[in-house]
Amino acid sequence: MKTLQGKRLKRSLNLINASHMKKLVVFDSHPVQYRVPIWQGIEKAIPGYLHVVYASDCSIKGYVDKEFGQTVIWDGPMLEGYAYSILNSERGEPLSGINSLTGEGVAVKMDELNPDIVLLTGLNYRFDWAAYREARKRNIPVWLRCETQDEAIRRSVFKGFARYIVYKIVYKGFSRMFYIGELNRQHYLRHGVNASGLIAAPYCLTDSFVRMSSIEKKRLRQQIRVKANIDDSMLVVGFSGKFIPKKNPDILFRSLNALSRELKKRVHLYFIGSGELKEEMEDRADNILRKYGIKTFFSGFVNQSELAPHYLALDILVLPSRRMGETWGLVANEGMQAGCAVVVSNAVGSYADFSGWERFRVFKENDENDLANKIEELANFKRDFDWASEKLKQYSIEAVVTAFLTELKK
Repeated sequence: MKTLQGKRLKRSLNLINASHMKKLVVFDSHPVQYRVPIWQGIEKAIPGYLHVVYASDCSIKGYVDKEFGQTVIWDGPMLEGYAYSILNSERGEPLSGINSLTGEGVAVKMDELNPDIVLLTGLNYRFDWAAYREARKRNIPVWLRCETQDEAIRRSVFKGFARYIVYKIVYKGFSRMFYIGELNRQHYLRHGVNASGLIAAPYCLTDSFVRMSSIEKKRLRQQIRVKANIDDSMLVVGFSGKFIPKKNPDILFRSLNALSRELKKRVHLYFIGSGELKEEMEDRADNILRKYGIKTFFSGFVNQSELAPHYLALDILVLPSRRMGETWGLVANEGMQAGCAVVVSNAVGSYADFSGWERFRVFKENDENDLANKIEELANFKRDFDWASEKLKQYSIEAVVTAFLTELKK
């Protein structure tokens, strides 16, 4: 079944003559479940014009994610449907710091592939800086699509100024900047990037629900609620992610104190994920059961391919992160794809893009009373699987693929 979104992409691609395309080589840290579909989409549209160079394949082999508190192997076909190379340039534990992915092999691969354009997905590792340097040495245009913004972390005046100088200098070396959202766009403008070099390529991930019928969604919602022993009449307020201080999941328990008596009678909490706060949260769940009679369900860690039914079981998804680096918060996208109402703190980067949407609310960071107020507001809406579908088309894989293809033609 072809979606309207897919048809629009096909019409866009029909206007693009592949003979005018440039060879694009992407230097990416490791296969990431929300970036791989973009590479697959580009390759499908213009076969043979894309190659992805990974520093590491740790997400395929598995690595210890300290924040989840377990070894993580992301499922899904992340090395299919496009050409790639893996440099295996890890030093120590991959993804653990700037030196954990080295620039070893980058220059050789650059000469071997001879790209017309180089795309970077971040500036977090020596690997990224090596690719930037080698492309500049060869006078190859460099593009950037990353999630950097200026509100995610509190910094001292000195650190903020030093960071400003570095970015202002480095960004002069890029010919295109693909911004993932409004705060990312503002960051580039603030650091001297000309607006004409900015292209919208919003943060996105594969929509697991787009091909599901309403009947299938209702069936999965019912199935997972039965498994979790949740009655149809209950309002399920949930969290998805790592149980760590940055994500602040335990604020959901604290917010219950400020809920109305009527809502307390029908609310049920639902946590997807794991992490260092797990035992503490289980203790809190026992306490609120004794105090209010409110039940909590913990699903444990759920891999990407199995998440959809859990989101369908929720009514309201909460992402209450503190200002400790939540540059976007893709679970907000996932929640809306499933038709959940969504509440995020104002420390979550996507608030600037979604705050005006009908069933999206923003609360003040770490303010449980404000969070309770927003939950009360959203509790008035009836569950609607498709309330955000139309607006989310601009935050889709297809939209980002089209943005890249358009620029490649130029």
